[in-house]
Amino acid sequence: KKREAEGDFTSFSDDQLRNMCFDMWVAGMHTTTNTMGFLTAYAINNPDAQKKMQKELSEVIGDRVVTMKDKLNLPYTNAFINEAQRCANLLPMNLPHATTREVTLAGHRIPKGVTVVHQISTVLSDPDIFPEPEKFTPERFIDESGNLKKVEELVPFSIGKRVCLGEGLARMELFLFTANLFNRFEFLKGEKGLPSLERTYAFIGKAKDYTCQVKSRYSS
Repeated sequence: KKREAEGDFTSFSDDQLRNMCFDMWVAGMHTTTNTMGFLTAYAINNPDAQKKMQKELSEVIGDRVVTMKDKLNLPYTNAFINEAQRCANLLPMNLPHATTREVTLAGHRIPKGVTVVHQISTVLSDPDIFPEPEKFTPERFIDESGNLKKVEELVPFSIGKRVCLGEGLARMELFLFTANLFNRFEFLKGEKGLPSLERTYAFIGKAKDYTCQVKSRYSS
């Protein structure tokens, strides 16, 4: 309002605010909902992993709402989410960037100003980092003591200075949605069978539409 009173309608305005909110909403919700679509499909296709997660939730949480305070006490649930993000691989090729100076990478000269696209999928599906990458294995994120293991190569939000601005919010949403949904409900295949794990694309990866059965795990 102060800037508008001084005649400045370009550096900040209602239109700009609307556009910023739109960017945050679309970027935040589109990716999270698509990840949850994949995560549920993987849970239905891997019932043993789903039951293992639900066993942990029953023992630690029981019949109550999961909060962020519970996150450290649910290592397998977190590992399940990590593996779902790795397998979903929503953004196989990152957004284009440009080199700000000439660099040499693996013996190749890359001039200043060249468009560079990081291929996140080559990391998330690297068999040297993630053995048998085609398999859904949450245990790869659990150490010998049963604690959540940090794997630096898990980079679904990219890495470095241009890492996704919404990473913190997305991680919180994925944990709360997953832990509460799978604590309250069991997800089973629908009338048409198991969900397909093939992907479609709408700028980012998306699970093919599917139906499933949802059963309550606790009496109402």
